[in-house]
This record gives sequence, structure tokens and C-alpha cells, in this order.
Amino acid sequence: MQLTYTEIMAVISIAVILFGFVGVILLNRPPNTKRILSVPFPGKWRSILRENILFYSELDPARQPDFEKRVQLFIATKKITPIDTTIDDRIRIMVAASAIIPVFAFPLFNYPKLREVLIYPNRFDEKFQTAQGAGEQRPIIGMVGNRFMNGTMIISKPDLERAYDGTRRKNNVGVHEFVHLIDNLDGETDGIPDILLKHPYVIPWLELIQREMEQIKSGDSDIGPYAVTNKAEFLAVVSEYFFSSPQELRQKHPELYESLSRIFHP
Repeated sequence: MQLTYTEIMAVISIAVILFGFVGVILLNRPPNTKRILSVPFPGKWRSILRENILFYSELDPARQPDFEKRVQLFIATKKITPIDTTIDDRIRIMVAASAIIPVFAFPLFNYPKLREVLIYPNRFDEKFQTAQGAGEQRPIIGMVGNRFMNGTMIISKPDLERAYDGTRRKNNVGVHEFVHLIDNLDGETDGIPDILLKHPYVIPWLELIQREMEQIKSGDSDIGPYAVTNKAEFLAVVSEYFFSSPQELRQKHPELYESLSRIFHP
């Protein structure tokens, strides 16, 4: 069978995407992975997962050990640093779970561009200043750093804890920020995660974003208004919804649910 030029280019595009994703995984895999994963998973950590992480609790029990090992690897290879606050294993596991949830279908992936997660005592502004004085509230709950903060993520501790308070909700600051990192794997944070989204689905995905944004603007959607900021924020916001309340998203936005399933392969 002879392929047309268009078919050949489509095959090449898919191969390049797959090769790039595999390459990212292999280059990012630390040499001591085997040693890290040989250490038994702490029972205390398992209790924290069961009590706080709904995604973990709802996994098939046979898949839970895989999630545990991913958490273990993340904590062992990424710095999680408190800034003017304190953290414990519960916070570390919340950060790690936020990282693993969006890429659980990709076993070896461990965020090659990320070195450190800073935990702030509360929300902050563009100058990284936190709230000062009674009742004062800064606007930012999470951020992926760039320029001099490249490789760094900042998360508000209270908002991270709120995301894992055991209730079903549509918001999760940790998942939101880690989806931005996934989106940026191709060098652009543009709402099109080229590493995960196959080429034939890109145009339908962009068309779907436009339709969903119009519904949000008109008040005919339960998706948070921050999603209309730009395509990158749309992807991050709807990904929060997808992983936090999947059945509700499937019922209210079946086409969006199907598209996100195609991206993340849960």
C-alpha cells in the first residue's frame, strides 16, 4: 500500500511526538530510581493518602501501589521547601499527589523542568509578597516560575490543603500548576499539550476551547471564569475539574470530558 504525502507527514508527526515524550522520560529518570523505589512505602504516608487524596482512594486497589511509588519517587527527587511557614509529610504528599494525578497514565514521567516547589504561608502577589494585615488577601494561589525562577513552582499552603480536604470540588491549585508544566513540555504554555495530544485532535481541541469559552462568558457554564483568561489557563482550569469531579464533568460537559480523557488517558 502506497501512502500519500499527507499520510506520511501525519505518521512522521505522531512519531516525533512519541519520540519526544519517551526522550523526556528517559532523560529525566534519575540514576538512583531503582534504589529509591526499593525502600518500602511508609505506612504513615499510606494513611495520609487514604485520608486526603480522593483520586488515590478511588483507584483500583491493585493500582494504588503504583501511585505510592510515584509519590515516593517525586518526594525523593524534587525539593519541597517551606517559605515563612512549616510543612510536614501531609503537605509533601499533597504536592506529590498533585504532580502524579495528571500523569498517572505515564509511569516514568517525573517533570524534567521542575527542581523545587516552594510552599508559601498564604496567597501572594506578582512580587511574591504574601498577605499583610487582617483581612488582606493577595490574588495568586499558585505559580510556575520563569526567568530567574525557572524550574520553580510556588503554591499557597492553605489553598493546597483546601484542595485535599476530603470533599468533592472542581478546584485544585496543585493539579492546576502541574498541568501548566505538562503544557510547557514542548516549550510553549499555550493550552495545547503537544506531547500528550495527538496531531489530528489539535484543531478539534482548539475549536472546543473556543465554544466552551463562549459559554463561560455568556454565563451558561459552571466552569470557573478564570478559564477564559487564555488557552493555557483554560486547559489548567478544566483539568482541575476533570480530575477532581470527573463524573460531574462527564455529565455536564461530555465532549470536554472525552477530549481530556484523550489527553490524559486516566
